Amino acid sequence: MLEKIKNSLKNTYAACIIRKLRDELKFARRRYRKTPAGFLFYGHKQMETGNFEKEETAVFTKLFSSAEVFVDVGANIGYFTCLACQKGLKVFSFEPINDNLKYLYENLRKNGWQKQVEVFPMGVSDKPDLVEIFGEGTGASLLEGWAGVSSLMKQTISVSSLDFLLGDRLAGKKAVIKMDVEGAEYQALCGAGKLLGLSPRPMWLVEITLAEHRQGAKNPNFQATFELFWKHGYEAYSIGSSPCHITREKLVDYLNTGNNIGFETNFLFIDPKIDGMELVKC
Repeated sequence: MLEKIKNSLKNTYAACIIRKLRDELKFARRRYRKTPAGFLFYGHKQMETGNFEKEETAVFTKLFSSAEVFVDVGANIGYFTCLACQKGLKVFSFEPINDNLKYLYENLRKNGWQKQVEVFPMGVSDKPDLVEIFGEGTGASLLEGWAGVSSLMKQTISVSSLDFLLGDRLAGKKAVIKMDVEGAEYQALCGAGKLLGLSPRPMWLVEITLAEHRQGAKNPNFQATFELFWKHGYEAYSIGSSPCHITREKLVDYLNTGNNIGFETNFLFIDPKIDGMELVKC
């Protein structure tokens, strides 16, 4: 049994290395494509053709129409960063993985947006630290074992909190904050108390999963993540094919019975004065 586990880890690690080499070759031969949104982009076919996370893209487009600033936590190769730039927003992008940063930088340069975006080549957590991140590319996570990634595929990165880095810079601004950090969102939000309490309230779009990518385990901070937003006076809405208003009662029912109607993986948290259902309807 032990030998099988070792071989499995080695095979996963080898697959990561092969994928990395393949991506290097593709990057060297890159050709940019004009997206339906009007900007040049390279690195992901669905992003290039406007078929990436259509519901989320539609919601972001609505949010950007009334915003001044976009904070992209887990920017990856820059699709939503570029979408915000196209709409004229000031952008702060956080991305710790070097391979992703390479694509992000080139996508910004190709569109002439170098001075519109501040890129933080680091991760986000509850406090400054040096931590290990596992995996490469789009699925890298601070959680060991996330999505079955080999624990051998890791690197050390710097992390800090949103409050420490941006707490005073968003004061009085109409901000949209995206958080897609592969299972580490609760820790990141614990370091964003000042931002959660800003006026006007930022509009947050956060990926939160209960069991997905957790190898049979469940997210121990699933409800606590929602409670952080409710504590600061936000309303929660799911984004996807069956969007709905997420109440505490609905959340508890989901956890107790497994009734996941309306529960997707991306959620919008906004001021109660805003019509959330109008924003999440596509």
